[in-house]
Amino acid sequence: SGMFPLETLTLLFNGLTLVLALGFLIIVLWHDATKEINQIFAIFLILVIVWNVGSFLSQIVLLVDTPSFIKQLAVILNLVGYTGSVVGIYVLTTALIGALTRRFRLLALLSLFIVISYQTFLVINNPDIDTAFTQYPIGTLRPITLLFYLAFGGTTFYLAWRFRRKSSSAVLIAGIMLFVLGQSIGFLNPELGIVSIATSVSALGALIISFSFLRLEIIQPLAERVSQVEAMHRVGLAITSQIATDTVLNEITLQATNWLDADAAGIFLLRGEELELVAVHELPLKLLHYRLPLCDGIAGQVARTHESVLVTNYRRDWKGAPDLPLARDTFGSVLCVPLMYASDVLGVLMVITGRHNKLLSMEDVHLMEMLAAQAAVAISHGQLFDRLRRLTNELEIAHSQLNTVLSSTDNPVLAVNRQFKLIFANLAARQLFQLDDPLPTKTIPKLLPLHALPRNYKQVLRKLREQKGYSYEITLGDTVYLCHVATLGTNRVEGWVAVLNDVTQLKELDRIKSEMVRMTSHDLKNPLQAAMANLELLQEDVEQHGDEEMMYSIRSIEKQLERMNRIIRGILDLERVGEGIKSFESCDPRLSIRAILDELQHFAIERNISLAVEINEDVTNFLGDQEQLDRALINIVENAIKFTPDNGQVKVCVHNHENGVLFKVIDTGIGIPTELQSQIFARFFRGRQQGVEHVSGSGLGLSLVKTIIDNHKGRVWLESEVGKGTTFYVWIPAVTPKSNKLNSK
Repeated sequence: SGMFPLETLTLLFNGLTLVLALGFLIIVLWHDATKEINQIFAIFLILVIVWNVGSFLSQIVLLVDTPSFIKQLAVILNLVGYTGSVVGIYVLTTALIGALTRRFRLLALLSLFIVISYQTFLVINNPDIDTAFTQYPIGTLRPITLLFYLAFGGTTFYLAWRFRRKSSSAVLIAGIMLFVLGQSIGFLNPELGIVSIATSVSALGALIISFSFLRLEIIQPLAERVSQVEAMHRVGLAITSQIATDTVLNEITLQATNWLDADAAGIFLLRGEELELVAVHELPLKLLHYRLPLCDGIAGQVARTHESVLVTNYRRDWKGAPDLPLARDTFGSVLCVPLMYASDVLGVLMVITGRHNKLLSMEDVHLMEMLAAQAAVAISHGQLFDRLRRLTNELEIAHSQLNTVLSSTDNPVLAVNRQFKLIFANLAARQLFQLDDPLPTKTIPKLLPLHALPRNYKQVLRKLREQKGYSYEITLGDTVYLCHVATLGTNRVEGWVAVLNDVTQLKELDRIKSEMVRMTSHDLKNPLQAAMANLELLQEDVEQHGDEEMMYSIRSIEKQLERMNRIIRGILDLERVGEGIKSFESCDPRLSIRAILDELQHFAIERNISLAVEINEDVTNFLGDQEQLDRALINIVENAIKFTPDNGQVKVCVHNHENGVLFKVIDTGIGIPTELQSQIFARFFRGRQQGVEHVSGSGLGLSLVKTIIDNHKGRVWLESEVGKGTTFYVWIPAVTPKSNKLNSK
């Protein structure tokens, strides 16, 4: 009867524990039944409830006379609940500290099932239920069963103490250790009723575990939301206030460490095929700018897959290359989330705990993904801001350089907007037009003399739209200017800019050139023609006397006079074609071939060159100046003969090609080196390659060809290989009904 008050209190305590455990079970499953740690806790709590129900029935049996099947049920419930709680607290502990893998926990549950099945079999087949009732679940244990209890209980107690810092709740670890101690009390003397005390101690430990677990998984995360929102607000303010990117990233690593109660954090940014560590918190500063290939580390995997990764035990679970030096020896839990902006990965946020410190969870992953979104915005904005700042600096430098150039140039420069108001004038323009500083607000027609402006505004605007530029001459005082007008703006015309070039000296040079051409055509050509005529008479007289030495001298003089005549003719031809084609007419390619043969057949025979012609019968006419084009073709063929060795061949082919007439002049000469081909049509250019020392000329022939063909809206080009010959192509547009109609007009 002395035990009655103790048994009554134990009964009441077990009933209270049973009710609270049921409440905790409902709360945990209602909060999140899909979470693994919640499922493990629920299993543990169910086993504790079963043990408490068995203990509750045992207390009733002690107080009230009950049938034997009630005693048997109490024994079985005590057995299942006690044994299950031993394994359940072990599995819960390993899950909380991440000490063992999920596969090993499943193995522990399987062993639990085997032990419970074995013990239940013994209870059911035990005829002495009264003895079994007083001894189970602790008494009469077989050695293997006792070893099972001691192994799981001792291991649980060791793991809880060894890895106590991996849990963020010291009270939870204390509850686990108290629960294990309570279960172990029963081993002292199960026949003295200590089992009820053990049950009460373990029940108290279970209540502490439940309270701590609810606080850790439900209450504490809700309470932390306020600080998380405040931290997110600080990060947002750092972004919107355009603080330097490094400052924002350091703030993010600090907040990530504080939120998760972690030991360190870092941010990697993508640099081509590598990740660069650009911000750290509680990591060695020497690791800054550490480069990690995309194919290595958890960070590399996250950057490649765009998915977050949580590794609870870095040394045990991560098999790839380490993220940082000494990572395998120092990292415990590692959490990595991608920094995504739109669909692009900018980098990776990594949060780290030490080997014996807190264990990170999937809830932490969700929190870091929220923070990573802010970090990605900060990085993107920072990069855009840095780019904008660089572009602004470059623009300011370019603007300063442009102002310097425009201010220092002697050419007057003016710019106007769409309303023809002056928006810029350099110093030369201000002095020329006597403009004040600041610029007047009047329009250009009211500021400048009328003779300085184009006469036909509509024509100017049309030319500017079509060609983006327009030029005209103006005379201001004794100075002649060539005014170039261009549009301002790319997509939309914002105004116009005019640059005035002093061409007074050029005009004078042009006048002198014209005088030289006149002198060449009259003052030099006429005496030359007279000299050549008299030389011909002299040659006839000398031939009658048969003096070979005099004939040799006369032929040398004749040759030099012919050379001078060709030079003068080339200058005159170049001057004439430079003025363009005054009238177009339908020209026959056959006449051009005839002109070539008439002028050069004798020259080819002298050089022992075969001059061949191939012309299609259906070749069409072209529109242009027959005489000018004949001269161009003669120059090409003459060059081909000059640069072809004796016994060579020059062939002229004519046929229709792409709505035009194509002339091909093919020779078997020495060829033109590739590096000289781009200069071949330049004025006064003469190739100095080996084998042309004996060839004379002024260097104007091919320049004349290019000018004539351009005037005919045609094309001229060449293909050549040294030692194998050269082919010149001349293409002229064919006569069309439309061109005939325009020509007739």
